[in-house]
Amino acid sequence: MDQPAYPATLDITALPALDELLDGLAAPLAAWLPAQRWYAHKADGTPRMEITGWAPLPAGGEELVLWCVLRIATPAGAAIYQVPLVLRPSAAGTAEEPGALVTSLPVPADAAAGAELRVLDALRDPAGREAVVRALETGGTALGPGAALRFVAGGGTLPAAGSRRSRLLSGEQSNTSLIVEDGAATPVILKVFRVLQDGLNPDVELQGALTAAGSTRVPAVLGSGLISAAGLRTHALVAQEFLPGVEDAWRTALTESAAGTDSAAAVRDLGAAVAAVHADLAAELGASPADAGAVAGVLAQMRARLAEVSAAVPQVAAHREALESLLAAAERVEWPPLQRIHGDLHLGQVLAAPGRGWVLLDFEGEPLRPLAERSLPDSPLRDVAGMLRSLDYVRGAVAAEQGKDVSTWTEASRSAFWAGYAERAGLDPEDAALAVLRAAFEADKAVYEALYEARNRPDWLGIPLDALARISASAGGTAR
Repeated sequence: MDQPAYPATLDITALPALDELLDGLAAPLAAWLPAQRWYAHKADGTPRMEITGWAPLPAGGEELVLWCVLRIATPAGAAIYQVPLVLRPSAAGTAEEPGALVTSLPVPADAAAGAELRVLDALRDPAGREAVVRALETGGTALGPGAALRFVAGGGTLPAAGSRRSRLLSGEQSNTSLIVEDGAATPVILKVFRVLQDGLNPDVELQGALTAAGSTRVPAVLGSGLISAAGLRTHALVAQEFLPGVEDAWRTALTESAAGTDSAAAVRDLGAAVAAVHADLAAELGASPADAGAVAGVLAQMRARLAEVSAAVPQVAAHREALESLLAAAERVEWPPLQRIHGDLHLGQVLAAPGRGWVLLDFEGEPLRPLAERSLPDSPLRDVAGMLRSLDYVRGAVAAEQGKDVSTWTEASRSAFWAGYAERAGLDPEDAALAVLRAAFEADKAVYEALYEARNRPDWLGIPLDALARISASAGGTAR
């Protein structure tokens, strides 16, 4: 790609070297990071930070777009983030979107009228977003000190340059997503991963494999970007088709359960769709027998989580003995093969697309688990349990927010989901071993939920605790 060039309105002979300018951004960036929704270390205060690498993206004549890689250090540990930036002279007079400004840097008075360099979050700036989309559209590489990006176009087409527009998608947390559209082509969602860990990102790898398999149960992958920086190599971003105007299944479930709508047929279809996705993933990426060593590894993670959460949430500790008994029972039964799975499946990750049926989103797995762990083969029953727990959350959410008891709807939907899944997967829904495994994976998910709710939403802690009480009461058997 082109070498970086300062905007034409700047006299570069009057400016410090770019590396020196970026060094001056370390402190402002460190102060800016904790206010960002996607920043995962808010509780640790202002981090120590350095820019470990950057690469330029081609841009217009009024700005410089740099893809920056940051290493942060806090009392809780270190992490690598990526933050694309726009550097633009104040003399350009370009309007700025709310929240775009990171900081401004003074420059010598003879460098530019206005004597100020505006530093912006590139994903909150139209020109910055366009530079990212154009890099993905044209493919190729972006090279800079300490960072290299390779953009790979997919099989589809992006909205046309010249008429396309972009905007941020609200509600994102661990990542930042852009919507790119032109009014004619299928809109595109471009997701930029903010935290980087070494290895292929499952969201790109798995949905790419499903796209290659011709699956309509996931948004088609249209392109991706790989980054090498800070001693790691991973995905920087992915572009997929966007399904606008479609409500996720969580919101639909809240409405239908409160209204007493019979949703069993639709939820049964959802179970079948999840099983179809598992079958495609196994065909594309393989499956392996769940031997004693693999089973022991999965159960060791469950036991470690149970121990950790029991120490942090006393109400969970009250169920620990019964749950340990359940995990021991899970070790004695036969497991289905292990394979790549979604890893964090719930109703909010599912859309009912008109004319297409159920579509699954966001295959990154549980965000708190290390990437290497999320990329290992796992039991498909983890996804089953995730959806069963999500359906149970509908009961708790409607009770908390509307004061209604939707237990009948919840139990019917849970039964329908499992029936649809088992039928499509060729399983016996009444199999006693599967009942033990379902209960074990549901318990593990509920333990995870208990820690989350205790830390973030204590008024909802009762939802996973009620589930743990039910599972503990029937430890070793089925859990409803």
